[in-house]
Amino acid sequence: MQQHPHHDRAAEYRRQAQEIRTKVQKLSIDEAREQLLETAARLETLAEEEERKAQANNSRPKPQPDA
Repeated sequence: MQQHPHHDRAAEYRRQAQEIRTKVQKLSIDEAREQLLETAARLETLAEEEERKAQANNSRPKPQPDA
């Protein structure tokens, strides 16, 4: 079963966001930490947008083939 491209992108954005959070825990420079947290938040927003697009595509009626 093939996953929907929006789901794949959402999962990748979340993976990147978590990777950044893991790196942030090792940083001691507040400014760099804040920038990375902002980037992680943007990636989460992108993931949510991809999921909304996928839901919208799944809720649209399928085009009927011409008879």
